[in-house]
Amino acid sequence: MKHYTADVKFGRIKRQHGRVGGLDELLNRIVRDCPHVSRIVPGRIKVRRGKTPPSFKVQYPTEAGLKCLFTGTGTVQEVFLICSDSAAARQWLIDSGMVQSDE
Repeated sequence: MKHYTADVKFGRIKRQHGRVGGLDELLNRIVRDCPHVSRIVPGRIKVRRGKTPPSFKVQYPTEAGLKCLFTGTGTVQEVFLICSDSAAARQWLIDSGMVQSDE
C-alpha cells in the first residue's frame, strides 16, 4: 500500500480543477492566513439559475476537514478545506468575516 504523507505539499491550493470567478482571492487568503488549513481542494461546479451575491459557507465537517460551498452569480462550487483542527478553522472563518455563524 502506498503512503502519501511524505508526498503531500502543504499550504497549497490544488490548481488542477477549475474555479468560479471570485473564488481565487478568497482561497488565497484562507491558505495564507488561517493556521488550521493546510490545503484547499476545489470541487465540482454546478450551474444554477438566479443572481445571488457571492457567498462562502461551511456545509459540514469531513474526516479531513470542512466541506464548504462558494456561491457566485449562476454557479455553486464545492470547496474542501483540509484542516488540522476543523472546529478552530470554522471559528477562524467566522471571526474573519468570511462566513456567518449559524447561531
